[in-house]
Amino acid sequence: MQAHVAGIDNPNPMIGPARLIRAAFEGADMAALAAEILAEGGDSALDAGTALDMATILLLKHRFTEGLALQNEVLDGQRLFSLRSNPDQARVRVLVLVTAGDLMANTPIDFLLNDGDFGLTYLYLRPGEPVPRDLPAHDVIVTGIAYARTAEPLLEALAAAADHWTRPIVNHPRHVLKTSRHGIADALRGAEGVLAPDVVRVSRSVLSAAASRQTEGPTYPLLVRPLDTHAGNELQKVDRAEDLQLYLAHTAAEAFYVTQYCDYRGPDGLFRKLRVVLIDGVPYLCHMAIRDHWMIHYLNAGMLEDPVKRQVEAAAMAAFDTDFAERHRAAFAEIHRRIGLDYLVIDCAESADGRLLIFEADTGMVVHDMDPVDLFPYKAPQMRRVFAAFQDALRGRARGRAA
Repeated sequence: MQAHVAGIDNPNPMIGPARLIRAAFEGADMAALAAEILAEGGDSALDAGTALDMATILLLKHRFTEGLALQNEVLDGQRLFSLRSNPDQARVRVLVLVTAGDLMANTPIDFLLNDGDFGLTYLYLRPGEPVPRDLPAHDVIVTGIAYARTAEPLLEALAAAADHWTRPIVNHPRHVLKTSRHGIADALRGAEGVLAPDVVRVSRSVLSAAASRQTEGPTYPLLVRPLDTHAGNELQKVDRAEDLQLYLAHTAAEAFYVTQYCDYRGPDGLFRKLRVVLIDGVPYLCHMAIRDHWMIHYLNAGMLEDPVKRQVEAAAMAAFDTDFAERHRAAFAEIHRRIGLDYLVIDCAESADGRLLIFEADTGMVVHDMDPVDLFPYKAPQMRRVFAAFQDALRGRARGRAA
């Protein structure tokens, strides 16, 4: 597949990740969609935007090696993209700084700004390369690059460059750097009303020595996961040294995050994990997953199959502002003060002693409105509130009311 690339001064139109993620979520035949996109171009070489969309489809089909290879081939020649659906006369020009990588490498900003007021231009940047001195025309900059170890040098370079930019910045790169798992734990240590268990980065050799009791053993139970993993991949609760030995025998990773396990089940024996987004420090509930197991993700919690769980989630969403958010008002305010991000997504729960238990917090988690309306009629109005809050924040910055 050959990608025709244009100059960096000319944004190349693409469908964009949000529309493609939505198609995959709704069960579309992605191979057929790819064929349809290719057919639109006829026999000519793909333009860069179409090729980048094809790379996204490959990633959605879990063909990661091919998807990332195509993505990098495209970015060798073209770095500036816009959405095909962008209005010609958008009132707010948003420059989104992004980087190469999988679907968690960047904030899925086009879910949040799917509104005719906003024109999105994506500037792709790579670690190790200089930050462009002259940025494309814009009213607001959004740092869309989510934290990852590989993105640290780029975020650091952007943090230095941002000191010289004259337009408002949403999510300053300097603050995004705080959102590693260990960075969040460090930043929130001792915060009022917050339980953010210490997160320690350890090598395989250190963990192996602890497992074989060659060093002073940790306090069990522990949560162990390889660095740079998400969605529970290779995450395990370890209750004793023998279990840690068995875990290490079944993973090839060389470095890990280790944290103390906190039992957060409710009085009914069920675990509840909330996804909350902070927009200028104001919390909004995006979903609440309920399960009888400590490892909860919305897709494994049985929310689709269980109407009782959905009723509980709907009630939590309706009462969130006056109940959960009010109960943890000081905690959310302290998180906003310490992390400093304008937009931050938090996976959290309530600990047994009533504190806000933080699992992770970053800018790359998906905040969306894709759930079927017939099963989740209460979600669409709530997500419209979330999107409107973010859009209002950007409009205010574009008018110069916030910096």
